[in-house]
Amino acid sequence: MRLLVAASIGLMLLIGNVDVAARYIFDSPLDWALPVVGLLLGMTIFCGLPIISRDDEHITVSLLDRWVTGFVQKLQAITVNFLSLAALLFMSERMFTYGTISLEDQTQHMMIDLSIWPYAYIFSAMSLISAFFVARNIFRDFRKTTRTGER
Repeated sequence: MRLLVAASIGLMLLIGNVDVAARYIFDSPLDWALPVVGLLLGMTIFCGLPIISRDDEHITVSLLDRWVTGFVQKLQAITVNFLSLAALLFMSERMFTYGTISLEDQTQHMMIDLSIWPYAYIFSAMSLISAFFVARNIFRDFRKTTRTGER
């Protein structure tokens, strides 16, 4: 998965640089560059979600962490994970539904002749895999809380 994320980022950079060079040197930008970079950005984000969720390395704000300790901190982590789980399941369902509609209607990207449904299904699957990892993290946090005797 990390290689897929790295390849997506590398391709975005390569396409962006070639597009800028073609625009300024030859006055002939690549018509397909912007939509392809947009799809690669989606691939980067959604393929990165399972990596971040597995390692529980989401971006956090530690503004109030010095005042939140002990059981309250564990409760906060579990609450945030439940909200993340709900959001990921919602995203997965919405992307799956969009993919199904796009497949039935044979929807093409508005700027290039490319079917949308495979990307929607990939994004849905990545969200679902991320939701699995978040659920595992919730279970792990519950086990830690009950193992230490705190309730």
